[in-house]
Amino acid sequence: FRVTGEDIRKHLSNLSKGLVSPSDIPRNIKGWPSKGNPYFVDVWGFDLPFTPQPLAGFFDKDEDGLYNPLKGDYPSIEIRGCLPDKYPDEMVFWIYNDYGGGQPHRNTNGKAIQMEVQVQAFAYQTTDELNDMTFQRYRLINRATVRIDSTFFAMWTDPDLGCSLDDYIGCDTSKDLMYVYN
Repeated sequence: FRVTGEDIRKHLSNLSKGLVSPSDIPRNIKGWPSKGNPYFVDVWGFDLPFTPQPLAGFFDKDEDGLYNPLKGDYPSIEIRGCLPDKYPDEMVFWIYNDYGGGQPHRNTNGKAIQMEVQVQAFAYQTTDELNDMTFQRYRLINRATVRIDSTFFAMWTDPDLGCSLDDYIGCDTSKDLMYVYN
């Protein structure tokens, strides 16, 4: 699911002008997969899952816990310590899991732990180094009926920045930061 800062600015402008009908909401705002979105099925043709956990992040103007663009809500980044009314120039949200129908993992024959991973990737258009960065926020949700204990997670990445033979990656764990350079 993708939304741009331009979509959000248009939506907020429409609201400030009193344009408050569903037809005035940009499609990507209307189809954002946030909890309680009344327009989601109209845009995508399937229902949002019913879950007590949150889905895609949003600024909740009326603080009712449900996403409704006509009440001033809009997609936003969810980062601890950041104000919830911030949005980037582009944001993408997706969900995946390791369950895959309950079959053992094909490559490892390992048993699925039923971990849901919600990813919010976002970027800014700037004239400095920030323009070359993509940020990702991961939310891990245990969908199994048993508690997960002593588990480690890693992120596989293959960025191929330019020529794949001279890429370097590293991390700064004190800043929860990973970097790739050529």
